[in-house]
Amino acid sequence: MSLVNRMLRDLDRRHAIAPTAVHTPPGHVRAVTAEHRHEWFWRILAVLVLIALAAVAWVGSQLRPRASVATTLAFSTADAGKQRPAPSAAPQAAPTAQPAPPPKSVEAPLPPPPRAEPPVPMPTARPAAPPPELLKLAQSIETPIPPRPAAPAKAKPPVKLPESLAMHVSADATLSKRDRPRTAEMDAEALFRQGAAMLNQGRVSDAQQDFAAALKREPGHEGARQALVSVLIERSQLSQARRLLEEGLAINPGQAHFAAVLARILVEQRDYAGAGAVLTGAQEAGRNDAEYQVLFGAVLQRLGRHAEAAQALRRAVELKKQPAATWVALGVSLEASGRKSDALDAYRRSLVAAAVTDDARSYAETRIRALR
Repeated sequence: MSLVNRMLRDLDRRHAIAPTAVHTPPGHVRAVTAEHRHEWFWRILAVLVLIALAAVAWVGSQLRPRASVATTLAFSTADAGKQRPAPSAAPQAAPTAQPAPPPKSVEAPLPPPPRAEPPVPMPTARPAAPPPELLKLAQSIETPIPPRPAAPAKAKPPVKLPESLAMHVSADATLSKRDRPRTAEMDAEALFRQGAAMLNQGRVSDAQQDFAAALKREPGHEGARQALVSVLIERSQLSQARRLLEEGLAINPGQAHFAAVLARILVEQRDYAGAGAVLTGAQEAGRNDAEYQVLFGAVLQRLGRHAEAAQALRRAVELKKQPAATWVALGVSLEASGRKSDALDAYRRSLVAAAVTDDARSYAETRIRALR
């Protein structure tokens, strides 16, 4: 502060000398001294020093400890520590000479996690693609039974079990196993399942051997017989398939499915009389099967038995909605039986039925004009 006072006295002395310069005569040039040139510099420097001192004093006042505030905070923290409940099951620890850590917020103990049950493995079922209908040969009655066209030589897809057989295998696989004596039926069923597994893997030859072994062990196993017939038909071995079907019908004459497949094979071989005899033998079993009745009516129509053919075809259209070809065939048999009004109605229905072809439409329109 003494330095500042000294600077202020210097400034006052300069102000006292300054009036003498006012009386300087005009025209007289007064030399500018170094002290007058630095007058404003010293004033500014003094102001800056004052500002710096004030800032230092303010900082010092801020850094001064506040004993009252710290004491209040310390007491409040101690009181909160006394009022905080102790945990119920605190582990005992050995006393140590270390200072106690600052108090922390006590959280409620978390409940033990629930015991996880081991996951139960779910049975995985192999997605079975819908197998082709191997036991149903193509049916067309517009001629009424056209000859089978020669199929071009190409690689055939692997044979799969029909849907009914696949369901039979999957249903039997869920049965519980018990310790009981082995029987012929059990051996045949095991061979049939093994053959079905081979067939699903594309091993057709191995499956064929397993099905044949199952039939040898139990000839009455219809699942194995149907599967083996499917494989033989797929391989165009119709003679062997025919023999197996005839053996199956000898065991169970009421097997309408075997009868229909055997009749189709006989039709392919131009044995219409044999096909009609086979279908007649299982007629009662296939009474409620629309496809069976269509095939039966077509075979009877080829044999010239139009009255019986009309009955079978009429029952087919009553059981299930039929395409235009079935209505045309019905009209042909009705017209041949002398029932012209019923034939006219059948021809008209064929024009509005599903899957009507140009040939069927042309033939029906021709017969409608002729019967009017």
